[in-house]
Amino acid sequence: MHMSAKNDQKLKKWEFPKKSGIWIREFVYSQTFKGKKETYGAYQVIAPAKITGTTRKRKQCSNFMEAQKFASQLFTGYKKQGEEYFKATDEERKEFSIGVPKLREHGITLTEAIEFAIKRLRPKGGERTIAEIAQEMIESKRIRHERGDLRERSFRDFNHRASKFADAFSETPSYDLTVEDLKDWLIGMKVTPRTTQNYLSVVSEILKYSVQKKYIALSPVDELTDNDRKELCGSGLDEKEPKILSIEQTARLLAAAHEHSELGLLGAITIGVFCGVRVEELKRLEWSNVKDTESDPIITLSGTITKKRRIRHVDIPKNALKWLSLCTQRTGTIADNKHTNDYQKRFRKLIQLAGFGHTDEKGRWVSDWETNAMRHSFGSYHYALHGNPLETSRQLGHKASDQVLFDHYRALATKEQGEAFFSIVPPKSESKLVEFVG
Repeated sequence: MHMSAKNDQKLKKWEFPKKSGIWIREFVYSQTFKGKKETYGAYQVIAPAKITGTTRKRKQCSNFMEAQKFASQLFTGYKKQGEEYFKATDEERKEFSIGVPKLREHGITLTEAIEFAIKRLRPKGGERTIAEIAQEMIESKRIRHERGDLRERSFRDFNHRASKFADAFSETPSYDLTVEDLKDWLIGMKVTPRTTQNYLSVVSEILKYSVQKKYIALSPVDELTDNDRKELCGSGLDEKEPKILSIEQTARLLAAAHEHSELGLLGAITIGVFCGVRVEELKRLEWSNVKDTESDPIITLSGTITKKRRIRHVDIPKNALKWLSLCTQRTGTIADNKHTNDYQKRFRKLIQLAGFGHTDEKGRWVSDWETNAMRHSFGSYHYALHGNPLETSRQLGHKASDQVLFDHYRALATKEQGEAFFSIVPPKSESKLVEFVG
């Protein structure tokens, strides 16, 4: 039986377990409480580095039984490590002898390397190829689309881009995809910076999902530097100035929409040009959303209509009210779109009638219409007229910033041109193409 250290005149020291190299020693310490000094006994376990696997370790225990238990646990763990070593094959020992010096050279422990590798090479979510993960995402989007939670165009676009990504890395395990693989693929497609950005957005969503499902530990997209992104998607500084309609072209487009009422596009063209509403929003917009008879005429765009479901109200300018007054059919949708290409076919016919194109050497008509010309025109002329970028951005439905306006929408226009643009009104007689509000 071992006496408390405070009752012994000579402190003792034991090796436990025997021949283990682990020692238990008695020691005493004092504490003063409310002016009274008390002396206490305790035990310290001292384990050498060969037992701990790192550095020499000490632990204080309040009694001898606790110290013995801790020492036993240390030695049992040490013996188990030795047993595991002798169970290793010659090839495993060879790998150990080659690998450990390399890790030591870089200040990495074997345990750190093992934990790092397991996390990445044996993901908790299970092993998946890039193609399998992309298909999971496509199916998830399909369910949302069928439930009415995701629009047809958004689903088709994601499906197309995700499928391209899946085809490119069909057999690649998700943990094997590197940032260099990703960059090489995006550059190899040889598409515009804007298209590259669209692909990168889809890939980023797929890989973020992979991290959340624990198929991978980190997304290669997160390793792209700012310079990588500029190389792939451009800086935005070298993009060409957006093309906008001239005053004459705008008048010509509206006049053609009015004259060819069978196309049913005058309302859509008026709202697209003078209110800046997106084409995809025009297809979903209904006449009930057009409040043009109120004291402050506006168009209400709910979340079911707008891009990214951001609701907004858009002002209707005075000249637009005059064009809208010519629309006799005021029920249902602003622009019928009975099937996928319905609106687009009628719009293509309209721009041909309005003279936005030419006939090539084979006698075929070729359009020179610029994508988003109506919306870009609105943004440019509205800012030129009012000089308020945040208000123009609000009308366009952008976030509370004018950066998108300046990067993608605003072409150079003068205030006089802005005044002329928002003064275009229907002709009072058939002999005139257009008139202007005074």
